[in-house]
Amino acid sequence: MNGPESGAWRRGFRGALLLCAVLITAAASDPRPVKVQAAQRSFNEAYRQGDWARAVEIGSELLAMLPGQPLLEYNLACVYALNGDADEALDILGRAAASGFRDVAHLDADRDLDPVRDLPGFNAVRSQVESNQHRFSFEARAAAAGTPILIVTPDGHDPDRPAPLIIALHGYGDRPENHPRVWGPAANDFGAILAVPQGGRQVGGGFGWTGVEEAEAVLERVLSEVSDRFAVDRSRIVLAGFSQGAFLAMALGVRHPELLTGVIPMAGAYVPEIDAPPPAEGHEPRYYFMAGSQDRAVTDMRRAAKDFRAAGYTATLRILPGIGHASPSPAGGELSTALRWVLGR
Repeated sequence: MNGPESGAWRRGFRGALLLCAVLITAAASDPRPVKVQAAQRSFNEAYRQGDWARAVEIGSELLAMLPGQPLLEYNLACVYALNGDADEALDILGRAAASGFRDVAHLDADRDLDPVRDLPGFNAVRSQVESNQHRFSFEARAAAAGTPILIVTPDGHDPDRPAPLIIALHGYGDRPENHPRVWGPAANDFGAILAVPQGGRQVGGGFGWTGVEEAEAVLERVLSEVSDRFAVDRSRIVLAGFSQGAFLAMALGVRHPELLTGVIPMAGAYVPEIDAPPPAEGHEPRYYFMAGSQDRAVTDMRRAAKDFRAAGYTATLRILPGIGHASPSPAGGELSTALRWVLGR
């Protein structure tokens, strides 16, 4: 689609989210982050208005601020293509591939790039993107093999009695040890084991996730390790996530519905044109979307709940009054309600 809610605008929004990794570490000493965020908003607006020449200009300014960013290069290639300069678009797309752009499925489906697909050299660029994806998936899985997992058993736990399992994915820059405080009361209410894996990317004093591939490998490892050590009720496995972890929880719920009973995404990003679920087939987990009324993510969670329900999933939405970008406090009551709902109780 070459409309106001497609193509580079979608990627621009997702790119802005991923760009936070760069901005957070630079903010203390570098005046550029505010300029970068303003330029990103201007880029998105130019795309929505179909002002391709303006989008090219702003996209070039963004790259001058943050050179070598594959998502920015990809976005710029798209608007060059839409502006009628296919040769320049292919050149910049090649730069994006060289910088590490790896989403080959998106590259194949993106109609913004139709003007460059028949050009000599496009297939070589696509091969590079595919190679990047394979390499990243291998590296992510290798890194996940050494990821620490914080495991907390409920009070009075009987190791021989199958217990529910809650897997909580932390947000960007957070740490696993902060989550027993958040999930501990609810886990105790249900006699559930709590497992909180650590993201593989160091972010200041905390950690973040490198992407869905890493989280997918971590999910598999958590299920394996917890099941080796404890009796797990496989019919009561819940995946939860906050912020970046919520986006990943949604993605993993769609990829692996057979593993999960429920998914609880809290305050996550959701881009419908990229993240919308496939039609439900009847065996999917239940989704309990949650966000604070004062959180920007509330709009995304509203749209996600609507889209999941429209696709045939059992989904509900809880808006927490007066809360910003934070987990519910006190945590126990709200999260116990969420667990009760996804477990069908």
